[in-house]
Parts: sequence; structure tokens; C-alpha cells
Amino acid sequence: MASNALSILSGIGAAAAGLAGEKVSKSGTIPGLDIATIIPALLGNKLGAVGAVAEGIAGKAGKAGKTTDILGKVASVASIASKAGLLKNTKLEGIAGLAGSLLSIGKASGKSVDEGAGGIAGLAAAIMGGSGDGSSLASIASMALKLGKGAEDNKSLLGMATSLGKSLSGDFGVSFAGSSAAVKALDNVLEEDPKTDLFKSILKGLAK
Repeated sequence: MASNALSILSGIGAAAAGLAGEKVSKSGTIPGLDIATIIPALLGNKLGAVGAVAEGIAGKAGKAGKTTDILGKVASVASIASKAGLLKNTKLEGIAGLAGSLLSIGKASGKSVDEGAGGIAGLAAAIMGGSGDGSSLASIASMALKLGKGAEDNKSLLGMATSLGKSLSGDFGVSFAGSSAAVKALDNVLEEDPKTDLFKSILKGLAK
């Protein structure tokens, strides 16, 4: 479930990029939205548990260094792995576990929704069915890009993002454990641009 949570967070990032008018390459790179940076920020501590995980990984590997240095390396590896769908690597279980503490999947609405549904529901289905690899994220971004073109203005675009969060929550039972304060904490680690605002709006839509 933890790996699935990391895949969903990556998919939300790709959707935010698409709604903002950006494409995501098949490498899975989403400039300005680094999931390995976002997860600890949402948990309220840049190091905290992630630092402990990083130290443990480095210790097993026989490497020494400051927690911040190790964290940077682990975060980089986690980002690459989330983009390449390599989440089964045991060294990434800690990062994936943190993602699992932020997102959980409970009871859905019961109605059947698939990618062919189109619109917000179809985009939510694509995120839930995504594998977290580059080609999957690129596909999600493309769907969101087409959807975003129908928005009249920025307010409408942000409304779409919130609706996407609500669809993930209502139709698929995704719960976000973070609070509005946690979402606000992203301001400290993310660049301020339309994509970031859309990402935060999706998370706000997820909040019960």
C-alpha cells in the first residue's frame, strides 16, 4: 500500500503539471514538484523520520556523512525510483512508508469509474491505475493538459484541481492525513508557480 501511495502522490504531481499546461517527459521528471521533498514537508519536518531512514540506509551501506548529506542522496534516489517505477527496492521502503502514512485508501463510493470516463473522474481513475513510472506519469499529465484547456481562467483551473481531489476521495476512497497547515508547509520547499498551487488544491480537495 505504501508504494501505491507514493505512486498516487506522483500521479497527483503529474496531473498538477498537466493542468498547469506542462507536459511530463517519459523519464517522469516533474520540474518543481519533487515528491521526495514534498513528503517530509507534509509531515512537518524536513529531516525527522526521513533523516532516520536515510541514516539507517547509509549505515547498512557502510557510508558515513551528515544526515542532511545522506538525506539528499536518498531523496534523489527515491525521486528517480518513483519516476522509474522501482519502488520494490528495499532501500526505498522507508520513503514509501512515509508516503503511506500520508495517503490511505479506504472505502470508495462503489460506483465504477475508469480512464475512459473522461473528465475529472477519468483523470482520477488514471492516477489510481497508474504505476508511478515515467510513461504512466506522462500519460496522466497529457490527460490533465487536455482537461485544463477547457478552463476559462485560473479560478476555474483551481476548481478542477479541487474537484480532482474530491473525486480521488469520494470515488476511490483516498484519504489525506495532512492538515491545511501541512499543505501550507509546502510553500517553504516548492517554487511558487501555477503547478504548485494546483498540486496544493488537489490535496485540499482530498481533505475530509
